[in-house]
Amino acid sequence: MNYSKFGIEDFLSDISFQEYCLGNNEQAIAFWTQWLKEHPEKANTIHSAKTLYYILNGNITDKDFRADYEFFQKAFGPRHSNSDSHLPLQQKIVPLKRSNRKLVMTLTGIAACFLIVSAIYLFNLKNSKQSVADRALSFSSPLGKKKTITLSDGTKIILNGGSKLTVADNYNISRRDVTLEGEGYFDIVHNAQKPFTVHTAKISIKDIGTIFNVKAYAMDKTTETSLIKGAVEIILNNKMKSKILLNPNHKLVLLNNKDLNVNQGEETAEGLFTVRKVTKNTDDNSVVETNWTQNKLTFYDQSFDEIAVQMERWYGVKINIINPAVKEYHYTATFDHEDIAQVLEALKLSGNFNYRKEDNVISIY
Repeated sequence: MNYSKFGIEDFLSDISFQEYCLGNNEQAIAFWTQWLKEHPEKANTIHSAKTLYYILNGNITDKDFRADYEFFQKAFGPRHSNSDSHLPLQQKIVPLKRSNRKLVMTLTGIAACFLIVSAIYLFNLKNSKQSVADRALSFSSPLGKKKTITLSDGTKIILNGGSKLTVADNYNISRRDVTLEGEGYFDIVHNAQKPFTVHTAKISIKDIGTIFNVKAYAMDKTTETSLIKGAVEIILNNKMKSKILLNPNHKLVLLNNKDLNVNQGEETAEGLFTVRKVTKNTDDNSVVETNWTQNKLTFYDQSFDEIAVQMERWYGVKINIINPAVKEYHYTATFDHEDIAQVLEALKLSGNFNYRKEDNVISIY
């Protein structure tokens, strides 16, 4: 793994780095300590990533600091000042050529400085006039790529191409709030005391012990939530804040992605959405809505106009449909690791069209 190219968000999503921050894995601690010595230019990035990790995990408290201070005093206190022969083996092998008193002062100073930095950071968060999104931690997945994220509570998220996830600055303190633009697959570590909620432009999805998929691209005609396991409560962002409880293997489709508050007096909340079963492939019984997480590009009775948008996100290309008749062609197919030329050739077999590719632009005619 080439960590030298990692940014803050990359370090935060790395399990080994998380274990290093928590200090509960000796191998991880040894690795990152040595790695930092070899890459001093990344010291500021590592420090910022550790600071954010502790804040996201809700573990920066005066009580924690005092507990650590007492531990260091017991382990390296004055009674051991003349010899280290009574120290546990793992402490003996630390290559430090200084007195234990100086070691205590150094460790205490580091912890105190860390608390000061954290306090300043939290103070700035509370008093900043920036928006929450500007202060929060963001993860992005560019077109043609996917990104897997593990949050501090163990929740796992896969972002599809062209998607962005923003984690609230107070995540895992009393609540767990994230904002999604695009598509994400969520495997939530349930905690009734700290509700997990996914916010999108049109709906919010509250976890009740769950695995679910959310598709909320700004340019799409619909917003979808597909529930695979558990239960979710979906709140429409309308004046009534209408709530819908979704059952497993069902999905909610918000129709037309329109303004939910337009004609609210004339239209019932139910007229804004539909609930249906998730779509399953007859060949392998897989769920079409989440096949993308298995690197399978799946179309199920979709028009070429819809497929083109999906392929743009999948392959990171731009598709122009010159022949309007092609937009209405419908396809059902699954592709596993094929490149875009192979996909287009397969679609051509049942459709009357040609295409040409110039750099990153594909024209259909």
